Amino acid sequence: MDEILSKQHYRRTFFGVVALVLLLALITRFFVLPYFDPAQKMTGAALLGSFLDNLVVSLLLAVFLGAFVFWLTPNIVRRSAVEVIAPKQISPLLKSATSATRSWIYKGACGRYTRATTIPKLAETARTEGIGRDITICVLNPMNDSLCTEYATYRRSLKSGSSGTAWTRQVVQEEVIATAITALKFQFSEPLLRIRVFFVDHFSAFRLDIADQYVVVTKEEKEASALRADSGTYFYDSYKDDVRLTERQSREMICCGKLEFSDQVDEAKLREAIKCADLFSEHRLGELNLARVLNCVNAPGNPY
Repeated sequence: MDEILSKQHYRRTFFGVVALVLLLALITRFFVLPYFDPAQKMTGAALLGSFLDNLVVSLLLAVFLGAFVFWLTPNIVRRSAVEVIAPKQISPLLKSATSATRSWIYKGACGRYTRATTIPKLAETARTEGIGRDITICVLNPMNDSLCTEYATYRRSLKSGSSGTAWTRQVVQEEVIATAITALKFQFSEPLLRIRVFFVDHFSAFRLDIADQYVVVTKEEKEASALRADSGTYFYDSYKDDVRLTERQSREMICCGKLEFSDQVDEAKLREAIKCADLFSEHRLGELNLARVLNCVNAPGNPY
């Protein structure tokens, strides 16, 4: 029942079916049964009285069973609850969290959704409320060629890798650099945001988005379900500890000085930011499609 009521598209169907069954039951009770057996005829007052009697009994029974199950459930089970999230609910769930959280942690590969939706939404909320936000981003190390090659191979092996831009080492590096530049742009343009970026030398099939309310664990496939663990549960705390360990083993992006960004980043500013934050070797910039990086920064697309 929890699984059904927690998802909007299941909830509509469930209540629709219940209403239809209830309507058929009332028609049968008031019109069909009295037709075959006049003794079964019942007035509205009699039906209401019977309904109230059954309601009291059902309510007492539900309260007793709920308390009994709660008493039998060990604390460790209640604290380790994980919910499966349908693919259609992932994006609304992430967007909902950005409106209320004061901090956000992302651990993944390229951070496309983070730069396209999460950071701008957190910046907007911070400006509206006048209260700062802390953002931590863990992405692949763009200067680790073998790592980016391995990740590109992994993405090509997925169903989603057969459409859109072909995943190569250069594409992975361009995506990561675009996320890092976006983080720099918002860090210097939005004084209420504190953004830290870490470059990781390994990758996982799973991504973590951790807000104050819950953590959402996703995979690269759009059709894959996600996992949700609420704040205060064992898994929520464990995922936050996992990010802390990752930070200790990673290189943090440190900018050489203050950068000035306009609404649209041009190639000169892109090159300056890459050099200042040591995102990629300057003599190898010719390997990258800087026009594509600029497009990812200035017009990011939502992967969901």
